[in-house]
Amino acid sequence: MSPADDPTPSGRSQGLVLAAGPRPEVDTWVAASIVPVTVVPLQGWVAVVTRGPSRAGSPYDDGGLVNACRALSARAAPGLGFFEIDGRALVTVHAPGRRRRVRWVVWEPEQGLLRPPGLELAGPSELVRLAGAEAPVRDELVDLLHETRVRPARMLQAVMATLGLPGTRLLDDPAHADTLPGAVRRDPDPQQVEWFEDAVRDSVRLRRELGVLS
Repeated sequence: MSPADDPTPSGRSQGLVLAAGPRPEVDTWVAASIVPVTVVPLQGWVAVVTRGPSRAGSPYDDGGLVNACRALSARAAPGLGFFEIDGRALVTVHAPGRRRRVRWVVWEPEQGLLRPPGLELAGPSELVRLAGAEAPVRDELVDLLHETRVRPARMLQAVMATLGLPGTRLLDDPAHADTLPGAVRRDPDPQQVEWFEDAVRDSVRLRRELGVLS
């Protein structure tokens, strides 16, 4: 999934990433972002909380979606992301190692788990393993993800609680992150935003030259 492919960018978009890497490595990863965030240490994790739209132009202005699609660096990983985007609950999985690719769990009210084409999906066992939870939690998680009659934010909070992860309140109240010990608000460096927009333009230009885009 990419921000440019988002069919309904006007919907609510919010979320956070929990990174298990050292705080300096997470800070380095955040420094290359185009989205305002609050970085705050939690129990055993560093939370990167989305705090508004990105500084790039449309269709890359959805801060939550941009952060959901962005892979953690190898040194900041592993990690798990939890995002509410356009009425869906998304869990992003960042495995350790140098294979920087986001894997996904996608859930929608009344539908349950979805299998959107083009996304590499993650399973419950991987979530349990990355969260450091006990193996029996997998069955609880499977049962939870079969529920279809809750709000996306509530589903995400329930998944986090089931996995024993901190920060559930930050999904409904991201501003609360600013009040926590060690929290730092980080706004994007204008140079990073300029580099990002240049790279996007260059990519589109190259694809047109190669005949990929009409």
